[in-house]
Amino acid sequence: DLPLLEPERCSITYRTTENMEAYEYYLQGHQYHNRGLLEKYLIIAIQMYEKAVELDPGYALAYAQLSRCHATMYWQHYARTSERVDMAKQAVDIALRLEPDLPEAHLALGHYYYNCRSDWDQALREFAIARKSLPNDSDLLSFIGYVQRRQGKFPEALANIKSASELDPRSNNITISLGETLMYMRDYPKAMSCFEKAISLAPDVTRPYGYKASLYLLREGSTKKARAVVNKALEPVGLPERSPIFNLLIDLDVYDGNYQVALRRVSSRSEDIDSQDFFIPVAMQRASIYGYMKNDLAKKYYDEGRKIIEAKIRQEPDDARLHSALGIAYAGLGLKEDAIKYGISGVKLLPVSKDAMRGICRVGDLARMYVMVGEFDLAVNQIEFLLSIPSELSIDLLRLDPVWKPLRRHARFQKLIEGK
Repeated sequence: DLPLLEPERCSITYRTTENMEAYEYYLQGHQYHNRGLLEKYLIIAIQMYEKAVELDPGYALAYAQLSRCHATMYWQHYARTSERVDMAKQAVDIALRLEPDLPEAHLALGHYYYNCRSDWDQALREFAIARKSLPNDSDLLSFIGYVQRRQGKFPEALANIKSASELDPRSNNITISLGETLMYMRDYPKAMSCFEKAISLAPDVTRPYGYKASLYLLREGSTKKARAVVNKALEPVGLPERSPIFNLLIDLDVYDGNYQVALRRVSSRSEDIDSQDFFIPVAMQRASIYGYMKNDLAKKYYDEGRKIIEAKIRQEPDDARLHSALGIAYAGLGLKEDAIKYGISGVKLLPVSKDAMRGICRVGDLARMYVMVGEFDLAVNQIEFLLSIPSELSIDLLRLDPVWKPLRRHARFQKLIEGK
């Protein structure tokens, strides 16, 4: 007989299910879960896992995967409710009650702490437990890397996500994440290779097209090349309004000075931008564009946006995104003191030290708000900080984005963009 290593021995002691119909539903759920982060895929995956556990209430592995899907729904702001958090916790608790040593259940509990609680240390503790039995699991390794990115440990994150990609070179999601990490670290050539590979793996997924187009903006300031990528994406993908490609098209119109086209695109959307990183009402998008046009309608739409954000912040007073957004609305209305107050509170609520990925968004919003109220030195302070750490800001983008146009005669900013 061939001797089994301990992780292999552990893996065969966990019961899956004897119910073949439940197993079929589990496989279907797994298929949709792995397709990507689109809401429609997660909803179908949840339905499949729920059918699996309905047919076999002792199916711990299905409960673990069900928990992960609920947690991802919360993380992606598809269902940002306490009920969804409870559903994620209840499902993983059942999995652990059924099989306390099931590594996938500890992986799911790590997801819960990551996606629902932003508790990076506890997530890593659960991932460490799972890793004892799953030492070469690409999914697990990649999520350890994602936690490390949140902690600002980008070299360590890169090493783990790269290892995950080598273990599963056909994974579109891990390939995209590797490219995203390299992009934040400003290794643009290697990032480009990852996104091109991701596109070849899944031509109907929008995310790698959006990242590839963004790279042309970050490293060359080329809207022409970025548009070519977007146009190529539209052939197999189409253009759902919640797609990042849709938002990128609006940005490209703005960068090219095609403000009326940008306004038409904004007017065609029915939903506000509500993501992990930003809350931007449609009115605020209009306000920004009218502001670049020096059109008096900007204040009207900033005021509309203000009312929407103020109502939302009363319900979610600790949401850093809302503080940043309200600071920008107040800046657009000329309310300097209020703008600075909320811009700074957005950064304090979610500093880079607490969440490197989302924290840089708050710093970027603060820099923008400082420009709007004429505090140019303070704006450049924030810009210099973002350029000193992994982020989605580059010299070429500073030259391109009209939000920074008022800084172009500022000595420190001029010196900054003259050299890369």
